This record gives sequence, structure tokens and C-alpha cells, in this order.
Amino acid sequence: MKRAVLLVGHGSKVEGSSEAMNRVIDDLRKRKPSTFFQTAFLELESPNIPDGIELCIKQGAEEVIVVPYFVQTGRHVVKDIPNIIHEAKIRHSSITISLAEYLGFDQRIVSLVEDRIEEASQTL
Repeated sequence: MKRAVLLVGHGSKVEGSSEAMNRVIDDLRKRKPSTFFQTAFLELESPNIPDGIELCIKQGAEEVIVVPYFVQTGRHVVKDIPNIIHEAKIRHSSITISLAEYLGFDQRIVSLVEDRIEEASQTL
């Protein structure tokens, strides 16, 4: 079964705002070359989530895992993205589409915040 991963961000009109997500995708492609990786956005940028799922399917994916690239819960994580995924499952009943947990809390994020604090204090 060919697997695809759709990394979903909020979207922004600010130039370069999706650069971090693109770097995550680039690293994931290197680590798992047999998996197709794609970004998509909830709003303001392309592709949107349904179009991102279509891109994955066009690449031959039989399984699409949607990963919300969000650290905070909210309406998008709790309602909007699950609703979009539910509709995609109905449209593509022969494809396995699953929704992963959003990034949320993880001890590794605490370490990253500590690193950022240290970096900021060194610039004073």
C-alpha cells in the first residue's frame, strides 16, 4: 500500500510563512523516501486540504495520513479539519484517510522552547 502524508498548516499571506513546514517535509522525504509527502493549508494558501488529498491520490496513495501542523487546540483542530477529513473519506471511500493528532504538547517542544529562551538571552 502506497502511503502519503499530508502536513496541514493554517496558511498565511505573509511571504515565507510556510518555509518551516517545507523544511519539515524535505527532511521527512529524506527519512522515508517510499512515502509521498505533501503540504496543504486550511486557508489563504494553496493547496487547500481537499486539493492536497487529491494530489496524494494522484501520486498513487492508497492511504493518506493527515497531520495537523498545529501546537494549540482550537476550532480548526477540533472541528474544521475533522469535518474536511470526514467529507474526504466520503468522496474517496476506496482510500484510507486518517487524521493524526495535532502536534500539541510534547516534551520535545519544551526542550525547543528552552533552546529558544537560551538563544534570545545570548542576543542581549
